[in-house]
Amino acid sequence: MSLDKEILWMQRALDLAIMGSGFVAPNPLVGCVIVKDERIIGEGYHQNYGEAHAEVNAVNSLVNPLDIIGATVYLNLEPCSHHGKTPPCAELLIKSKVKRVIICNMDPNPIVAGEGIAKLKAAGIEVEVGLLAEKGEELNRKFFYFQREQKPYITLKFACSQDHFIAKVNGEPISFSNSESQQLVHKMRAENQAILIGVQTANADNPSLNVRHWQGNSPIRIIIDPSNRLPKESKLVQDYEALLVFTKHHSETVGNNKWIAVGEKNPIEFLESILTYCYQNNIQSILVEGGTRTANQFYTAGLINEIWKIEKQIKLCEGIPAPILTDVVFENKFIIGQDNVWSKGLMPKIS
Repeated sequence: MSLDKEILWMQRALDLAIMGSGFVAPNPLVGCVIVKDERIIGEGYHQNYGEAHAEVNAVNSLVNPLDIIGATVYLNLEPCSHHGKTPPCAELLIKSKVKRVIICNMDPNPIVAGEGIAKLKAAGIEVEVGLLAEKGEELNRKFFYFQREQKPYITLKFACSQDHFIAKVNGEPISFSNSESQQLVHKMRAENQAILIGVQTANADNPSLNVRHWQGNSPIRIIIDPSNRLPKESKLVQDYEALLVFTKHHSETVGNNKWIAVGEKNPIEFLESILTYCYQNNIQSILVEGGTRTANQFYTAGLINEIWKIEKQIKLCEGIPAPILTDVVFENKFIIGQDNVWSKGLMPKIS
């Protein structure tokens, strides 16, 4: 079988996997392609958290279930080997009597971490790992980072004027996004498990911080509020969607709203307490979306993995300055509507 064809089928698995974006977290994005006689006979992807995995959906897509015998399976991630919300996918492939399994990346989750591959090999199935590994790493970078570093992956997003201000002098917010860039922002929200702002931004903007202009699940809202200044009548409190408010001393739980006291800490220790809580509660990715002070604290602490800047083609001449990101050189630039968008991934490239 030619390498070109194998690359094509693995790329199809990656393309399928991304269709679950915004719906499967905290699970990784996984696609599966079943090939026999150099023809795709089945495919599937993980569509929703808690529901069937990619391998199950691919097997279920077969016209004749017996066709899988002797087939080759292309997966962008090692099949699970443990009983969770669904049975182990490695066992499904063994039971299906496939001949080969081609895998993009090993699963760094300690409860898998090579066990799925070991099970397949022990059953006499040929296993190859590493095809399009860099693309697979990029696709599941948030999941991989969380598993390896034991803290959530942080993406900073901010919007500003052409002369680098994010609001008027008095703090009055300005809409910097057009309809197209607004979709990008809501796509980013769906792709992160949580969204974080400081209490000053929450009080000035009274935002909802949910997903309205893209498909996907709304993130958990996180507010940094050391002195417990978030009004109970704010949208974030009143809509009773998942809300975490981190304070120094106030603790309270009302429905899906939770105030968490972390004690007297300096700003960096305060952020680290939030990230520790998120790791312990399997919150794998956070979009930091509000406030220059909050953004600068995350950046100064070296906690940011990825940065997005949306620049509106207007000048304010004065106002609240945008975040100061010393030495950041943006890698990508494109235009959405009339807005310039820059991005930079701070994650190291795999060799």
